[in-house]
Amino acid sequence: MLGGMTPKIETRPVDVKGREIQVKELNDGQLSLMFREARLLQKDGVENGRKMAAVGRIFDILESVVVSETDREYLTDLTVAGELGLADLMGFLKAFAPQEPTKPAVRRRVRA
Repeated sequence: MLGGMTPKIETRPVDVKGREIQVKELNDGQLSLMFREARLLQKDGVENGRKMAAVGRIFDILESVVVSETDREYLTDLTVAGELGLADLMGFLKAFAPQEPTKPAVRRRVRA
């Protein structure tokens, strides 16, 4: 890199409750930790306090990839109002997932 230049980070838009949020791609460490915390939420015998910490950590990871401070505040406000859940943020994971090629529609003639 030339002096002071930083690499351009790719971002993609994700719709969250009707607002387009620009996000960076989650890295491998973030994904691993997030999936570990999600598995912990599904286990029996885990203390409620630890499960709450897992939810908080997942939200922290997802929030960390939001590019704009204004968008982070928007997401926090929705969360405080009880209008945002983890499911609403799953687009953050899908935004950088490999796209499956779409197959062209097959049209068949119907004989009368």
